[in-house]
Amino acid sequence: MKETFLHWVWQQQLLNSTTLCTTEKENINIFRAGRLNTLQGPDFYEALIEINGQKWAGTVEVHVKSSDWYAHQHQQDENYNNVILHVVYEHDVDVYDKHNNTLATLELKGYIDPKVLLNYNELMRNQNQWIFCEKKINEIDAFIIQNWLERVYVERLERKVAEIEILYEKSNKDWEATLFLMMSKYFGGNLNGILFIEAFLQVDFSIIRKQMVNQNLTALLFGLAGLLEKNDYEDPYYLQLQQEFLYLKQKYQLESLVVPIVHFYGCRPPNFPTIRLAQLIGLYQKEHTLFAKLISLGTSLKKDQDLFSVSVDLYWQEHYNFGKTSKKSPKKISKRFMDLLLMNVVVPVLFFYAKTKGKDTANLLDLMYGLAPEHNKVIEKFKAVGFSISSALETQALLTLKKEYCEKERCPECAIGAAYFKKG
Repeated sequence: MKETFLHWVWQQQLLNSTTLCTTEKENINIFRAGRLNTLQGPDFYEALIEINGQKWAGTVEVHVKSSDWYAHQHQQDENYNNVILHVVYEHDVDVYDKHNNTLATLELKGYIDPKVLLNYNELMRNQNQWIFCEKKINEIDAFIIQNWLERVYVERLERKVAEIEILYEKSNKDWEATLFLMMSKYFGGNLNGILFIEAFLQVDFSIIRKQMVNQNLTALLFGLAGLLEKNDYEDPYYLQLQQEFLYLKQKYQLESLVVPIVHFYGCRPPNFPTIRLAQLIGLYQKEHTLFAKLISLGTSLKKDQDLFSVSVDLYWQEHYNFGKTSKKSPKKISKRFMDLLLMNVVVPVLFFYAKTKGKDTANLLDLMYGLAPEHNKVIEKFKAVGFSISSALETQALLTLKKEYCEKERCPECAIGAAYFKKG
């Protein structure tokens, strides 16, 4: 028995009796079960409950056993002083309030709808399956699943917003700078993304913006990324960038820079930081005001993708690293990487922008529905157990569903699990 299941039962009031009593045989009338608290303190607040003819407004705490009150040290926490009802599955010990009076307790055992309890036990004993509901998914209405995936996707966006908001504040609430930093993170990938952000935050974005216009962005970004620190290269292009970066350091008084050490090991050549940085530079030399351009395009998906259709300059078409020539190739941003940028950077940044401006975000969901689904092991597993997947919104939602709900056994909080528990 999980507390999250009891939270759900209490919130939904899935009780098989209209006459409830405390463990002291006092009648209970529930006018308002309360609102679920996801922060510190009692589980439900703003509850309104009548106990033995007396109405009480306050909080409700839910436990599997009454003794959990003491196991969780609630008797020492002032946040629990206004609990008006202790809701438990099993009452195994009396609990006392700060005035040494017995705390009113409702024991749910015997009150929970037997069908709900049966479905819950049946689902949660499938411990050896990839997800608990994998053999039940075909019993759930497709409309419920689709609506839930959309909600989970919005949850995912909300989590990304927290990260974007930090960059927004660090860049003095400059939308172009915020988008640039998020782009830098994803061009840097798992190994170098954070390093790129930290490196580029060392200078005011106005300096970066000027180099976009002056076509001198390569020297600045390669220098900030610590890729122009060696003095034993004879490559003319490298030496040229090195001299240009030294000039920029003097011009903008950038003598106290922290030099990052970017990672090549673990990257395939097309993902080398040199190539990804060259692609990022190509993008911003093509479009200096990328954020403004995206706002003007709206959800025109084809035009968004055309915007990211850039290749590296001639030098990087023949190199993966300084001084080592390779077979010439345009090294364009791939369609797959464009989609990842749209999913993980463009849509989240525009979602945050819309929220701050009080604008509707439905068009961003439409954009995600227009993107092709991702392909990875997790998504293939979901397909195998019966999920119908046709868009990037669904794959993004399913990745969050697996990590935040399935792996944490939060089935009662999942609309799919809740729908199964309610089955007749």
